[in-house]
Amino acid sequence: MKESTGNNYRRRLCRVLDYIHNHLDQDLDVNALAEVALMSPYHFHRIYRQMANETVNATVRRLRLQKAASDLIRSNLSLDRIAKDVAYSSPEAFIRAFSKEYGESPAAYRDKRQQPIIPTEQLSVELQPLSKECKTMFNVEMMEFETTNLLGYEHKGDYMEIGNAFDKLFMFAGSKRLIGPETRSIGIYYNDPGSVDASELRSHACISVEAPRDAEEEQDPENLQIPAGRCATLLFKGPYAELEKPYNWFFGQWLPQSGLEAADFPPFEEYLNDPRTTAPSELLTRIHCLLK
Repeated sequence: MKESTGNNYRRRLCRVLDYIHNHLDQDLDVNALAEVALMSPYHFHRIYRQMANETVNATVRRLRLQKAASDLIRSNLSLDRIAKDVAYSSPEAFIRAFSKEYGESPAAYRDKRQQPIIPTEQLSVELQPLSKECKTMFNVEMMEFETTNLLGYEHKGDYMEIGNAFDKLFMFAGSKRLIGPETRSIGIYYNDPGSVDASELRSHACISVEAPRDAEEEQDPENLQIPAGRCATLLFKGPYAELEKPYNWFFGQWLPQSGLEAADFPPFEEYLNDPRTTAPSELLTRIHCLLK
């Protein structure tokens, strides 16, 4: 495939990814998606699978169930409404699909993980000593982080929707042969979602590269860098929708009482396996905090 042709296909498939992310509650018929890509439906399947490393139907199913998992934890929406919001034909069909992917029913998943919403005026500003349970809730390790060059796309909005930027990034990186066995997948998060409106949140979806790369087109990802330094890191196993709990513990309890001080650099996450091929319960995420 010629470079210009590859770039053209990638831009068209990025439009498809945007369309999928923005229309998870609608019928995402393959013929309609091929039309968004301005491709023949006879060839769209193969081109998408080659460039995205998964079928378009797998992408749609993965994104719908990720959104559903997030809504189960972060909202009080009924199962019927959540099923409708991710375009399942019935609650029963949604329950079957979710249970197969997440290993338990949506109701059980919500009951185990949903955190009660505490009014701001009831929150105490006084830090309490860490209980034995809190001390062992997660394991925090110290490591030396080496300077890491990155290529990344900016994402604005709900952090749970950064997957769109990652999907575009991996499509770009694959077309440029930038993915290898040493490539790392990293997300940088600049704001606290508990303090900033979701529409104002900023983040970057990134991959590691050996050296900064000159942009060839305006739509190419930008160069970023994580500086070297001592780092506190927490390994979390489970769906991305559940990352809020270790974040709240790490930065709300452990760090303030650790005697350590965070450096002037945002927290970042490293994703150790591929959500396209890994069950949600087996996903591994390292949350990093650079220290002074």
